[in-house]
Amino acid sequence: MVGRLLSTRLVGLDFNGDPYPAGCESYRILEDGLTWEFKLRKELTFTDGSPVTAQDWEWTMKRAMGSGYDYAWYYSDIKNASKVSGGQLPAEELGIKAVDDFTLQISTELPTPYLPSVMCWFLVMSKKAYETAGEMYELDPKTFNGSGPWTLVKLDRATGCEWEVNKKYKGVRTVYFEKCHEGPLAGGLAAYMAGETIFYSVGAGTPPGEQAFINTSPILRAETHPVAPYLTDYFGFNTLPGKFAPLDNPDVRLAMCKAIDKATIVAQVGKGFALPAWGMLPKGFPGNNDDVLKELEPNKFDPEAAKQLLSKAGYADGKGFPEFEFWCRGSVSAYAEAVQAAWKDNLGIKVTLKGADYSGFTEQAFGQKAAPIYWVAYQLDYFDPATFLNIWRDGGRHPCEMPEWTAQYNAANSIMDPVKRFEAVKKAEIALVDSTVFFGMDSPFSYTMFPCNLAGPGAMPNRNGFSMGTGGGSVIEAYQHLHWSNSICRDALKGK
Repeated sequence: MVGRLLSTRLVGLDFNGDPYPAGCESYRILEDGLTWEFKLRKELTFTDGSPVTAQDWEWTMKRAMGSGYDYAWYYSDIKNASKVSGGQLPAEELGIKAVDDFTLQISTELPTPYLPSVMCWFLVMSKKAYETAGEMYELDPKTFNGSGPWTLVKLDRATGCEWEVNKKYKGVRTVYFEKCHEGPLAGGLAAYMAGETIFYSVGAGTPPGEQAFINTSPILRAETHPVAPYLTDYFGFNTLPGKFAPLDNPDVRLAMCKAIDKATIVAQVGKGFALPAWGMLPKGFPGNNDDVLKELEPNKFDPEAAKQLLSKAGYADGKGFPEFEFWCRGSVSAYAEAVQAAWKDNLGIKVTLKGADYSGFTEQAFGQKAAPIYWVAYQLDYFDPATFLNIWRDGGRHPCEMPEWTAQYNAANSIMDPVKRFEAVKKAEIALVDSTVFFGMDSPFSYTMFPCNLAGPGAMPNRNGFSMGTGGGSVIEAYQHLHWSNSICRDALKGK
């Protein structure tokens, strides 16, 4: 979180999930379709007064990718990124270069229309400060040299950190808080009500009594705002030839999908904190196509049609159908238990649920590709459909081969016109759902609570009705566009 507040990112992300120029004033794709050019903001400086240049951006990326960066895979679209991070090529071969002081170019392996969204997490470092004060320069107020709207005042691992407005900042981010503090504080609803913390999260794990208390308080209920879901739970079938017949039979998979009453299961298991997943892209996510996807045959609960499809495949009433293992990452999911019951009750099919830790599951399902059916989740890395759909291409983690779909999706995903691309990608997701290699189940979400006197554009719902500006892992620029207003609205909580 602190890095987001104190540094400049190349591309910003607004509260609707749309990218916009942040550290740059503009970006464009060049004629070769592989090179992106970013014109940097000349007015941006580090806190020591030195300009933020293209050389700083180039050095930051090359240093990270060439020094064992944990998230190097995230930038794999950049030319030679995988080979540089893997030690097969020197950092100098990475597809990023400073053309001049304020022009940066990034080259990709393939046409990558969504590169601006990927660059939303790219924060610049000061090469000068690094070479002068060492790699920990950002953690000491005496050597700190940031480029964001706040500057570091204090950092103590035991008591937290403090920062104040960077008066030299001339970028596009709008901040109103003059001072901020993050550190260990009293937790729980009581601390939130007392004003000791400014945010509180309510989700499926919140005690029922606490949920009821919030719902009966007009003030607390008004301070509760939905946060968009950015994760999809789903189960998949291993459809590789010769592995687990008859799961390679589309009729069998369609029967198993149509035997599941998704909406009812999600309502019962999610307890109001989950939405049905009709595809891979959650509700509120760019490119979401729920209205169309929910009408596709795999998403239509029809146990009689499911029985007919299974009988057509030679397994009437489930007779002779193998009893497969159904692997779950972590403990066995209540959703997986509900699916197990649906298959038994509606089709006569039995499966054995099997839980495994992260590494064990990953090796079994995606490494050895030895799990017949598997339950897993996937969460966004960036705000573009590619983050959820790239993983289904042939050669990815899933135990399936879909060369025709992969070709369709790759063609759609490489279209540079954003409107045409989104339409083509939506068609590809329709084909993916119809393939029945997977079945989307749910997208869990939560509610964020913040005081009624916290105001500003960042406190308003975005175009999909979700809160995006009040902090959290998916919020690129937390605490932006927020300010305090009249606090009388909370007097009743404090007994006034």
